[in-house]
Amino acid sequence: MQIARNPDSVPLAERFQIAQYLRRELSEHLRQAFLPKFSDLRHASKVADVSEVTDQEMFDKMTAAIQADEFAAQLFGKLFRYLDSIERETRTLLKVRDGDDEDEETDDELVDEEDEDDDD
Repeated sequence: MQIARNPDSVPLAERFQIAQYLRRELSEHLRQAFLPKFSDLRHASKVADVSEVTDQEMFDKMTAAIQADEFAAQLFGKLFRYLDSIERETRTLLKVRDGDDEDEETDDELVDEEDEDDDD
């Protein structure tokens, strides 16, 4: 699948498809590569006998784990950029303010609430 560097240059419907693709890729990578490589490294690190696990084997396992982590971070970064872009555009289309703004009450709203309480 062709993944654009700038998600905002892609139509919204296509951004959803790309985000789903990236989510599947990340999930598969974590299950099939990331976790097994870190598990191998963990098991190898518990072996105390140098004849069973050499320094070179440990280095190779650490390198593989680091590469798996870097690839996962790249996928996550791409996925996050697409999800952020989707959220921004849907908020714009629906004319919804940012979540931070919704929690803040204006002074007028606070005064109105106080007036209602006084009437009781």
